[in-house]
Amino acid sequence: MVNLNRTLELVRGGLFDSEATWNGYREEAGDWQKTAILLLGPLIIVAAVAGYVFGFLGSSVSIFGQFRPTLMSTVGTIITSAIGAVVFALVVSALAGMFGGKKSFALGLAATAFASIPSYLGQALMWLPWVGGLIAFALFIYALVLLWKVIPVFLEVPDAKRAAHYIASLVATIVVMMILSLTIGRFFMPSISGPSFSSTSTGGSSSSPFDGGGMLGGFARQAELLDAAENDRYSPPSDGRVDKKQVQEFVRVMERAEEIRQEKMDRYKAIAEKAEEDQDLSLKDLGSLMGGVSEVAGLQTIEIEVVKTAGGNWAEHQWVRESLRAAWIQRDGNDAIEHNYELFQNFEEQLSPFIN
Repeated sequence: MVNLNRTLELVRGGLFDSEATWNGYREEAGDWQKTAILLLGPLIIVAAVAGYVFGFLGSSVSIFGQFRPTLMSTVGTIITSAIGAVVFALVVSALAGMFGGKKSFALGLAATAFASIPSYLGQALMWLPWVGGLIAFALFIYALVLLWKVIPVFLEVPDAKRAAHYIASLVATIVVMMILSLTIGRFFMPSISGPSFSSTSTGGSSSSPFDGGGMLGGFARQAELLDAAENDRYSPPSDGRVDKKQVQEFVRVMERAEEIRQEKMDRYKAIAEKAEEDQDLSLKDLGSLMGGVSEVAGLQTIEIEVVKTAGGNWAEHQWVRESLRAAWIQRDGNDAIEHNYELFQNFEEQLSPFIN
């Protein structure tokens, strides 16, 4: 049952006394319908309607490249926001179970609804003249910080896995919403956007989300890398022998890829620790946090990028890996395996982390 006083209490507490409000709501969080009716539904509807009303005060296009809301688009926003909220909660809760926390849609919906309060407020205020866009951006950042903090309260993801779960949740949500936008979304709306966690750009004057280094631009680059790698062809030598230069290049690629992965994860963990300790985040930190979502999504393409940017052949790289692994497992059996195993032994210290 709708209780506006209770809704206002939760919204106010979620903004200004978040942790106490979350802990006070934990006993009710197991009922997803209650969360939807009491908190999420009103947030979605009020944000969309307020955005429509304030749209008459601003220009025809927001700083995020969105057109002024119409009655039809406002109804569409309510529908797509509800879809996005459900997707977000499903992703966060499913991944929580994979990362050692609680897998519960109800708890995931409570966590994401509370974390999304600032971003829904930003959606409502975005069309205010002059300052609306800046307020919306600041509130979006605050929502990201709240998301980091609320996950262990409701979903109990272990501290050691919080950063990985947080990043994976954002990435997976963006990917799912992009897929929905390209499939069912085109039948009733030009695009589907999630509950603002995936709809705000990090800046720049680019007219396309695929220009520059934004989140979608990162996904586009990863897609290009995968496409280029899939098009590589390599004909192994007839004797099946890996040569020394191929092993040396394989080691170089793997070590450099691992260095890059570690650098990225260290940087994002440091930012996450700042948020956890309530330290002020610099604009550079915020840009890294948001833009880095797509980079972390592409951790598995770093190896491809190291190969391709050096003019290498991804198919050859994979052949070297599989040949060395087969040699390590078999050790003997034919001349090629014996030769490759001897080569593996010569570089065993460097190869072991990547072959064993």
